[in-house]
Amino acid sequence: MRILTLPSRLNYLLLFCCTVTLPVQIRAERGILQPSTRSEQKSAVITELIQPTAITHEQGAAYSARLSIPRAADKNSKSRCELLENGKPLPFPHARHSRIRELGKGHYSHWTPGTLYFSTSDSSDPRTNGRNYELVSTESFLQKSTSFVLTDSNSEITVPVNLLKEAQPLKMIWQNLDSKTQITPAWKRKGAPDLSSQSAMLASILKPDMNAEEKSIAIWKFLVDWRYHYDPAEQGDELHDPVKFLNVYGYGFCDDCATNFMVLARKAGLQSRVWGLSGHVVAETFYDGRWHMFDPDHKVFYRNRQGVIAGVEELAEQPEIITKTPTDPLGSPSELIAKLYTSTSDNRVNERQPRIKDTIALPVLEPLDYVEFRYSNPERVHQKNKSHSPEPPLAGEGVLKRTIRDLYELKQTAGNQREWLVNWPYVLLAGYLDFELTSTDIQPRISISHNQKSWTPLKGKVKENRLRISLNEWIKKQPTAVYHFYIRLESPKQADPTTVINQATAELRFQFAPRAMAHVGNENNDFQMKLVTEPAGATKGLKLELIWKEID
Repeated sequence: MRILTLPSRLNYLLLFCCTVTLPVQIRAERGILQPSTRSEQKSAVITELIQPTAITHEQGAAYSARLSIPRAADKNSKSRCELLENGKPLPFPHARHSRIRELGKGHYSHWTPGTLYFSTSDSSDPRTNGRNYELVSTESFLQKSTSFVLTDSNSEITVPVNLLKEAQPLKMIWQNLDSKTQITPAWKRKGAPDLSSQSAMLASILKPDMNAEEKSIAIWKFLVDWRYHYDPAEQGDELHDPVKFLNVYGYGFCDDCATNFMVLARKAGLQSRVWGLSGHVVAETFYDGRWHMFDPDHKVFYRNRQGVIAGVEELAEQPEIITKTPTDPLGSPSELIAKLYTSTSDNRVNERQPRIKDTIALPVLEPLDYVEFRYSNPERVHQKNKSHSPEPPLAGEGVLKRTIRDLYELKQTAGNQREWLVNWPYVLLAGYLDFELTSTDIQPRISISHNQKSWTPLKGKVKENRLRISLNEWIKKQPTAVYHFYIRLESPKQADPTTVINQATAELRFQFAPRAMAHVGNENNDFQMKLVTEPAGATKGLKLELIWKEID
């Protein structure tokens, strides 16, 4: 067991101000290490272009816009953002909502980190007036980073932060330093559920002595805590796998939440099903001789007068169980919610088990793999579902760089062919292949497949002795999410591909759920890292780097 503590300066304001420097400490079988924390003062201009599809009419001259970049806002402090209309600042920031509605003419308020209330300079409709609206701020921050090499099978890391500032994650970098050994890292916040598999999730949140209701509530709360409501990436069962739902995306609609509840409940040995209501989807579990409704999307379940959690059919017959409170936890009017249950003509039970595998979200780092997790402002996200919504407000984009330096490691499928399987637990968004050629006189034939049955030839460009091939179009054309592919390397002269290719590199962009990949924040910064190596034994280790910023 290795315990790592990273240094930081914490300012405590009591009757006086003092500064405490916490020491670095790693307690392990192999001794004590003391990595350092680096700091750099930086500033950046942050701009968000507000898409017309993110804007809705609120009232009078006021419009509201959903924002994808969270920043300090007027509701709890004072926003430092400026709203530009075609590059020119609108004149009246921090305005009361009533003045925005009644006066228009450029009154606005950046009200919450995710919501802007505003009016245009001439009170026209911003969705149709053809102008660009940008929310701009200049942010000064202290960028901090620390890096260290882990070799033990189990390490504990503590990262203290300045409690008087807001800590926000930027990047986490993993690098397998070993040229011969695979490393499978398992990284999580200490005390948080293990999201790596369905079994691990349930083992984290359920206790052996729980009854059926306690298990149902634990699964419901788990989904409430670890996902948010947003347009799903695609239809079908892609988001109905709890491992992908929480690790890759972290968001979806009500049917995704309800189906994931059902999958986990059944995995836990409970009888469960899904109800499709009139515009909403919820889940149920069966115990004590009756059905009980759980709605993780709206963060609610309802108890009747006897204190029993009611089922869908009971709620349809007794809507007063719902309407005894004016709104649900999301703020939706209870009268409206009750109508979803009482309009029984189109309510349907669905007991279909999704077609999913028992997947595992533990990335296997091949020798010398380099992985970068970026926690904000993704350039792209996986979106097969037709949607007019802007990019999800909380999504991460990563980079995997994998190089095969010895092509003899690849499986030889014919005298002049070798195949390379690239597999990753996060959905692939884009990328390219790069081949170092022995000569530009003879170029290999490269093709790609998702199943080793149907192969698509790939074309690229040769510059000097390197052949580069984009995978963007192939990934985009696939009907569903891509997590792996096969690359066929073929020599045109019936010789082994090793005679024409020195080494092969894949650099891939992927999507991950930031909430599931723990990083530095303002609360619990105690982390756990478990390493499994293949072959087992000594390794040069995993280099891990954490980069975050601290802002006022």
